[in-house]
Amino acid sequence: MAESKEAELDQLMVLSRDGSISARQRLFDNMTNLFLAEEERLSEQERAHISDILSKLIQDIELNVRRSLAEKLAVSGKAPAELIKLLANDAIEVARPILLKSRVLLEPDLMELVESRSKEHLLVISNREGLSEAVSDQLIEFGDEDVIESLIRNSDAEVSKEAMAYLVEESKRLDRFQEPLLARHDLPSALAHQMFWWVSAALRRHIIENFEIDQFALDQHISSATREFQEEPSIAEFGETHADKLVAQLASRNELSEMFLVQSLQSKQIRLFIAGLSLKSGLSTQTLSRFLFDKNAEGMAVTCKALDFDRNSFSAVFLLTRRGGMENGNQVPTSPAEVETVMNFYDRLKTEKAEQVLAHWRLDTGYSDAVDQINHKLDTQRVYL
Repeated sequence: MAESKEAELDQLMVLSRDGSISARQRLFDNMTNLFLAEEERLSEQERAHISDILSKLIQDIELNVRRSLAEKLAVSGKAPAELIKLLANDAIEVARPILLKSRVLLEPDLMELVESRSKEHLLVISNREGLSEAVSDQLIEFGDEDVIESLIRNSDAEVSKEAMAYLVEESKRLDRFQEPLLARHDLPSALAHQMFWWVSAALRRHIIENFEIDQFALDQHISSATREFQEEPSIAEFGETHADKLVAQLASRNELSEMFLVQSLQSKQIRLFIAGLSLKSGLSTQTLSRFLFDKNAEGMAVTCKALDFDRNSFSAVFLLTRRGGMENGNQVPTSPAEVETVMNFYDRLKTEKAEQVLAHWRLDTGYSDAVDQINHKLDTQRVYL
């Protein structure tokens, strides 16, 4: 083995005196093979010397050869750091395996690359396993929407709480962030429920069915909010309108039933319905008005389920406040498929879960602000007024 290594070194010396392109490439190939094959036998000094020569030769070597080297070194834990950095900064065809796999690249190296390299480099880094919070934050700061979406879809990337809250906020205007965010295992339940107000019907159902609310934290929040309410002298009393006063009187006689509320809708007394539902649910009349206009019915479904409305009552509420839209200038009914989807969601939804969500909504003062910021295109033909 010693004689073989000596022969190889002699051959390298001969090639090093030849300045032709082909000789340079052969020298590079041979030194690479020696470096990799003798990984355990070369001394630290020999490895450092070969690494230095490779780093100087690499700029003169064609792309295919550099790419081949990168693929070999990407899985080597003992690859020279300076050579790895050179390859990571190379054209994306060369850099890709290094950026994706090399463990020799450390967090500071990755952060520097994110600041200085192309979008293609950032996209590859965003798919890397085991990304730290610091690197993820850097990608969010320097990357565009494609890079950030790729990062969100990387379930192995760590994302700080602050960055996650920022991404949830961004998902208001960027629909493409919503589905991958809700698919992440580390998305806090509170942020998921905050997203409820601006995502599609399918994702709303996903949130309600898959993100559990911390009952202990909710109880603590309720206790705190109750004390604040009792200490606040400027809370307006319920009962400003005739409808408010009427439902308050009915409630005092225990006559504010779901049947009365459904009959109010059937009589097109929308204000009476909203006032009654507000008193029973604790949600503001403004929020419940939004539910009636909302093209998605999940908010109303959660509210009715939390109040233990039976299936027929909710079905009536849904059908009385929905329209399928317009076609050739004419009103068309809600499609049977839409009705079936909503009713299936209502059937699956547990009353206890709906009660928790409703309590969360009552306490989360930020959700109504979030809804206000969304540019709803209200379709007045979706509800009787």
